[in-house]
Amino acid sequence: NALPQKIAHEITAMILTGDLAPEAKLNTQQLADRFAVSRTPVREALALLEQQGVIKQQVNRGFYVKPVSARLKRQAMATASVALDGPPAYCKFAEDWLRDAVPEEVTEASLMERYDLSRTELGTILTRAASEGWIERKAGYGWRLLPVAKTPVAQEQLYRMRLLLEPAALLEPTFALNMQTALALKSDLERVRDHAHLEWPADRLHALGVRFHEELLQMSGNPFLVQAVQRVNRMRQLLEYRSMIDRQRVLEETTEHLQIIEPLLAGEVVQTSFLMRQHIAKALRRKSKVQTVI
Repeated sequence: NALPQKIAHEITAMILTGDLAPEAKLNTQQLADRFAVSRTPVREALALLEQQGVIKQQVNRGFYVKPVSARLKRQAMATASVALDGPPAYCKFAEDWLRDAVPEEVTEASLMERYDLSRTELGTILTRAASEGWIERKAGYGWRLLPVAKTPVAQEQLYRMRLLLEPAALLEPTFALNMQTALALKSDLERVRDHAHLEWPADRLHALGVRFHEELLQMSGNPFLVQAVQRVNRMRQLLEYRSMIDRQRVLEETTEHLQIIEPLLAGEVVQTSFLMRQHIAKALRRKSKVQTVI
């Protein structure tokens, strides 16, 4: 069952990042509320984690977090890709698209047969894929897969879009600093800078980077800018979840994020916008250099 495994992965990430301290008691109902699920998959996840030696069960007392072992840290380091969130069939469809294992034009009947789906299940997957910009309904019959975020040209275009939007969002007249959010971001970034980039699972590191950019966009007060970049980030995720994570690059980007957030906390939004532009432009140059080498 994929759901208990996903919950187990999330709990492990919380332990590795220090969100759950050693010897902390794991409350089933609180975890169920956190992940918006029933208690049954949480219990299954906890049983799985106990088998893996991540947590321990005390008779009549429940489950408790074990101190993080060197073995667990090695396992986390081996988690070198960002997990694609979603139903297994959606993930398989996305993977096949990235590997060019499905044709550019498909019918619903062929997809139902290929992934063993009902029409309702397929409809949910197609709706999500269309909202994330990598498939569209044809004018006549069937669907067309779009070459978004999997070609060098598309990758460069996505970064150029971010280069246009994100620095400008910080200069919106509706921009308002959310001090609580900014301080929480700074705290997490400092943890990554102080060696957590070597310990946190890859997906947790990726999520923090995405959260940094999207939280600052939220402060712009312009929901259309937020939606545009969120869509771009979802499209990037389809490609990046298959890639090996470069932890040294994560450290460099985290340092840049901290440099951006300092003037933001001081209310210097023009300087923040300038640093954001430098940051994204550097990422664009890095992408272009890699593509040239390839």
